[in-house]
Amino acid sequence: MKEVYDKGKLVCKYRKKLNWTQGELAKKVNTSTSMISKIESGKYHPPEKLMSKILKVLNIKELTYPEYHPLIAQLTSWQQSIVQRNYATANKHYKELQKFPISYFYNQLALYSLCNFQQELIYFRTDQASKFLEDVQKYADTLSPVNNYPYIKAIGLYYLLLDQLKDAFTYFNVAIKMNPDLFEKDGEIHLYYAFAYDKIGQALDSTTHATTALSIFQSKLNQPNILLSRIVKIKNTLRSQNQPIQETIQELHDILDNYTSIHTNYIYYLLSIAYFQNNDFEHALKYNKKAIRHEKISALKVRYIFFIAYVYALLKDDEMALTVIEGGISINKDKKYEYFFYLLKGIIQGTHGTEAYRQKVAEEIIPYFQLKGNMLEKNYCHAILGDVYYHIQFYKEAANQYYIYPGNSYISELLTKYPQK
Repeated sequence: MKEVYDKGKLVCKYRKKLNWTQGELAKKVNTSTSMISKIESGKYHPPEKLMSKILKVLNIKELTYPEYHPLIAQLTSWQQSIVQRNYATANKHYKELQKFPISYFYNQLALYSLCNFQQELIYFRTDQASKFLEDVQKYADTLSPVNNYPYIKAIGLYYLLLDQLKDAFTYFNVAIKMNPDLFEKDGEIHLYYAFAYDKIGQALDSTTHATTALSIFQSKLNQPNILLSRIVKIKNTLRSQNQPIQETIQELHDILDNYTSIHTNYIYYLLSIAYFQNNDFEHALKYNKKAIRHEKISALKVRYIFFIAYVYALLKDDEMALTVIEGGISINKDKKYEYFFYLLKGIIQGTHGTEAYRQKVAEEIIPYFQLKGNMLEKNYCHAILGDVYYHIQFYKEAANQYYIYPGNSYISELLTKYPQK
């Protein structure tokens, strides 16, 4: 049988599942406790006769069934279409394979679980993906190092989409450690790193990984992932402002004119940011509203709604800004944007100078972002507190906040428009 699983880990897992000691298992298969210990630690490969006894006693299903099955080829094609982000083909395989009971997949349950998990992730459906997380984690722990790389990488993507960035980086780093050679050729994980570094505000690292991903995907003519890599690079350009904004706006319009993608709404959002940076608030609102109107992914829609509320706030249209905020709060399921709406609403209503507001930011919101690894959001909070303390003439405390993060021009402009009550 092909060595797909780490047999020692499987033996240990199933033994513990039955609450047996190593000695109890040893007695049932007529061997020594030390022998079971060596098998579980991977220091000894037992003869087939002994392994068969262990399989039977523990009922280790992963190693019980024959490896060949007619559906394996279709499973493999499904995973390839997911990795390539060939959405139409992935959906076709998904619908066809859902017709079969799970028992048909025998010892391919690992790949079957991974494909279902990845299928939900490419559509940002983390709630649905969570149903497969436990199984994928189990296989990541029990597959051999040669085979568990895509499982660990997929778990990293799951946490990335949840904005749990510490966990995301942990899994990506473990995947690399497991298979450093594959990492060099894997555009997908470079793309995930690009998104992760973007989320923590490290534009240079993000651009480096996005450039590597782009090069790999171009060599494979993988258009959907080429587009995603370009999107990350454009977003980093907007953050660093190291390219004339008119060039960025034109690039985004060219993408909209020449590509059909499930990411169109996100491109509208980036275009709204670009127009905003060009002080063209009319077009910023226009494209953001288009993104909101057509977006079906609630986590992304909430992001767009927050930005449009921020634009209205800068325009001093308090009524519209607060209306948009209430709309965002009504559909939001994410703690991150619950806090963002709280921060913006407090500024618009002039309560950001109160002790209650400052205390909530310092003792609840900043620790939350710190825990999740959302350093960009944490820094924004320090920028808010720095300006708030400065305006109420608490200069020492303002200096402490500015020492952590020196400030943010957008936040400073907003706080200038909304004096504290």
